[in-house]
Amino acid sequence: MPQTRLFRTSSFRLAAIYLALFTVSVLILGAVVYAVVHTQIAAEIDQDIDDESAALLKEYSAHGRDRLQALIPTRGGSFAYGLVDADGKRIAGELAAPPGASGWTYLQEPESDESDAESTVDVRALVTRLDDGGALVVADEWRGARGPIHALLSAFAWALAATLVLGTIGGVLLSSQALKRIEAMRSAAQAIVAGDWRRRIPETGADDELDHLARTFNLMFDRIESLLEAHKAVGAAVAHDLRRPLTRMAQRLETQLGRETTRPETAAALEAAIADIHAVLATFNAILRIGQIESGARRAGFREVDLAVVARDIVEAFQPAAEEEGKSLIAELDEALPLSGDRELLTQMVANVVDNALRHTPSGTHIVVASVRRADGGGRLTVGDDGPGAPESERKRIFERFYRLDSARSTPGDGLGLSVVAAIAELHGMAYAAEDNAPGLRIVFDMQD
Repeated sequence: MPQTRLFRTSSFRLAAIYLALFTVSVLILGAVVYAVVHTQIAAEIDQDIDDESAALLKEYSAHGRDRLQALIPTRGGSFAYGLVDADGKRIAGELAAPPGASGWTYLQEPESDESDAESTVDVRALVTRLDDGGALVVADEWRGARGPIHALLSAFAWALAATLVLGTIGGVLLSSQALKRIEAMRSAAQAIVAGDWRRRIPETGADDELDHLARTFNLMFDRIESLLEAHKAVGAAVAHDLRRPLTRMAQRLETQLGRETTRPETAAALEAAIADIHAVLATFNAILRIGQIESGARRAGFREVDLAVVARDIVEAFQPAAEEEGKSLIAELDEALPLSGDRELLTQMVANVVDNALRHTPSGTHIVVASVRRADGGGRLTVGDDGPGAPESERKRIFERFYRLDSARSTPGDGLGLSVVAAIAELHGMAYAAEDNAPGLRIVFDMQD
């Protein structure tokens, strides 16, 4: 199953949309949680700094600056301290307050790493001005806060990665299952189009919307099949019922025509009536033939056939008749056209097209039957002539039953020859079309590789 088809399915696009929405939701949730946690931790740190600063100020109020100077070096924990005099000179701790600074601020605390190189770290600090003009600085390095925040960010990163991976895998699996079911529906529909009216769309038993759709289509196919069968039955019954009396009538007329007592003018009328009856019988036979082909009953006898060989035999058989009419019938069948099919039906298909070209073109026409390979690797059989051709608006209609071009109404025929051709081509899964041969008409049959 090509990946490009999988990614173009509506189920995969829907899964991708939901995955994108869920990813955005995770990102928004992560941002909100990060902001809340960050704010809460910052508030707790600020409260701890404020409490520590208040405790030191209480000592200052009770015992003076000397007490602070002696007490600061003994304080432990994650706090950093600083005590400066009125001139801004640091007299205790490792922090110094900027001139005129007061209240909450951020400071750079010097820190020594393993290589003894001086480095700094950002600290959150509270600067409190003292009565003697100096300042007390209490700060926290945020080291305790960075751990939970980093752990939180890492957890959200892993959750986002898992969401993307699992969402993509789930989307591919769901799309693959949906595509398999749709492929089964398409395969059944193609078989029905090809004439296998007994084929139905399979159901999985899940009783979901696709099963409901399959059930509805199967009911529709049942109804269409019953209508077609009724139509074919009526046509076949009419053809059979009328063929018998017409055959008997033709036999009686032929018997009368063979009698010596028949007058010349009566004989001429009898011959015309017999010809008309045989034409009607040929029409009924063609209708029955089309019904037999469309039923798909001949598909069971399919064998490997080279359509190019079949076409070459037809050309050889029709060449004498073409020469008598002053036309040239040429075979350009060097490319093999293998397919699985019914040789007798394929012979009739090619013969009908060649006969149609001979009957509806003037003397001097060149008719070419050719086999070619298409660019996509498939085979093509063409029957083209340089005769009068057919108007573009009527090329698709020439395969309809009983349809005849105005220019062809003066020639013998019942308008069913190309209808039989269309039925045989559809039975063999071939695409067919009438094209402009510039000049003339070209009938094309395309086969898959």
